[in-house]
Amino acid sequence: MNAKEKLLAKIIRVNQAGELGAQKIYSAQKKVFEFLGKHDDVKEISRMAEEEKEHLDYFNNKIKKHNIRPTILGPIWEIGATAIGLSTAIMGSKAAYTCTEAVEEVIVEHYQNQIDLLEGVDHELQSKIKKFQQDEEGHKQTAIEHGSQQAFAYKILRQVLRKTTQAAVFVAEKI
Repeated sequence: MNAKEKLLAKIIRVNQAGELGAQKIYSAQKKVFEFLGKHDDVKEISRMAEEEKEHLDYFNNKIKKHNIRPTILGPIWEIGATAIGLSTAIMGSKAAYTCTEAVEEVIVEHYQNQIDLLEGVDHELQSKIKKFQQDEEGHKQTAIEHGSQQAFAYKILRQVLRKTTQAAVFVAEKI
């Protein structure tokens, strides 16, 4: 595998893992909010999850098309992301939106690094990641509009979620 193929495989692998994690977070949050009868939150979480599904579908197709091995930690990601979704939703809507804000903030930065790396390498992938980055920024802004920054222990929760997301990105790029 040449350097370009290695770069593309790394980018596609980590992004597929991240979008899988996003689906699991939103799915878990949605279940808690459905149980609690928080219909407005279910609607908003479902809307963002639908956009994330577009991202996941794209990266799943890229994995198949280019015969790229997904991260071997997929099952651990699913469990961890589900736990994050459940726990933040149980803490309340604002904590769930803090989760979205923190995760999307890291992903927007992560996507920017990839956009820069892909300059002159793969225009189609770069364009898709730019579009997805805009979606993620929109989710972050939605979270802020829904009170993420008023969550109990906001600064600590946000920092824990940012560090967890950064660690997940780092590991998924490698394994």
